[in-house]
Amino acid sequence: MTRIGPVRLAAATGALALLFALCGCAAIGQLLGGGGPQRDEETGQVTESGDVDVFQLKIGDCLNLGENGELSSAAVVPCTEPHTEEIFHEFEMPEGDWPGKDAIDQAADEGCYAEFESFVGKAFEDSVLDYVFLAPLEDGWNDPNVKDRLVQCVIYEPGEGGAKKLTGSLEGAAR
Repeated sequence: MTRIGPVRLAAATGALALLFALCGCAAIGQLLGGGGPQRDEETGQVTESGDVDVFQLKIGDCLNLGENGELSSAAVVPCTEPHTEEIFHEFEMPEGDWPGKDAIDQAADEGCYAEFESFVGKAFEDSVLDYVFLAPLEDGWNDPNVKDRLVQCVIYEPGEGGAKKLTGSLEGAAR
């Protein structure tokens, strides 16, 4: 996995300055069998904060990503605790040869944009919220042990000096 799309990255530079380069981290995580955060057995929601391999992130996870050049883990917290981001949607890119960074960015941006309004309850253009995406990199895409095709959409509220701290989910926030 994983970088953030150029259109959203430009808008979020001060807020999220994230460029994820994870080549091979999934394979390492799979070999080591990482335990992941503590989750409620019924809902799957995080119940105890902790760092997790980025390939263990799930829809509904609330995060404190901060500003990172490379990321192999993420700080996941219960959504009832202060956090800056939340994963609101994910989808798999189709199998096949590496389509190129531009094609990945376009598909990721379109996929996240398409789900924004149904998650937030307000059209993207009318919202104070923004999103970025975590998307496959060529090395992870082509590595037969990783086969990374996952795009994850990450929502946040821009603020001065970075993403605003939030408490609770942004699902249905309508702002």
